[in-house]
Amino acid sequence: MNGDRRGFTLVEMLVVTVLGALVLLASLQVLITNQRTYTAQSAQIQGQQTTRAALDVLFGELREISAQGGDIISMSSTSITVRSMRNFGVACAVAPATPTVTALKVGNWFEVGDSVFIFADNRENISSDDDWILARVTSVDTTAACGASQGTRLTLAGQAAKFAADSVRVGAPVRSFIRYTYGLVTESGDTYLGRTPASGAAAPIVGPLSPSNGIEFTYLDALGAVTAVTTDVRQITVKIRTASGVMNSLGQPVKDSVTGRIYTRN
Repeated sequence: MNGDRRGFTLVEMLVVTVLGALVLLASLQVLITNQRTYTAQSAQIQGQQTTRAALDVLFGELREISAQGGDIISMSSTSITVRSMRNFGVACAVAPATPTVTALKVGNWFEVGDSVFIFADNRENISSDDDWILARVTSVDTTAACGASQGTRLTLAGQAAKFAADSVRVGAPVRSFIRYTYGLVTESGDTYLGRTPASGAAAPIVGPLSPSNGIEFTYLDALGAVTAVTTDVRQITVKIRTASGVMNSLGQPVKDSVTGRIYTRN
């Protein structure tokens, strides 16, 4: 029998060990690169979704306002305060002395405490003397009817003189609204597009956004020129920006932005 049982030499074992280490290091580098690429792409997608979601929120709210009708309370490059319409009805009966308005139910019911506008037509053949009467609902009767349709009778606070002087006619629109301020708010160290009611705490809606310039408003008149007069606004340009702590392949922070133009209701 041949008793020669040769094994691996020390040099061979060192070569195998070094080659194995190189393969492992190369595989690890590929995994790290793939992880960084995935993280950067995820941050990019999240930024795109965030900017577009924020623009959708503002588009849905601001396109309903009437700047000419006084729905813009205040405005700046970083925030805007508006009257946001919530419920809508059509007057089918008016009692100026009370005053009460019975409104055809269109959508949700009006509620006690709602701020409302009722359109006063005054002289029907002249538009220059028309007005929107501002009132607050003090009681609601949901058993009232507008002909064969369901209605709601609204009792309004302190506007009898207005109703007597102005002509609120059958068919006049009735709008309820909430006053909101849209701008940047901070929540748990991050910056969001937020909405703040006239009384109450700010609520984050969409984010996170860039803390320094996450939102930018520009207000344009009917000719497309920048204006600082609230009642002259016909278009609002909104720019939304995000910023992430994630770095891309160039060593720069992942960020995204989107710009949209909103035409107001006038």
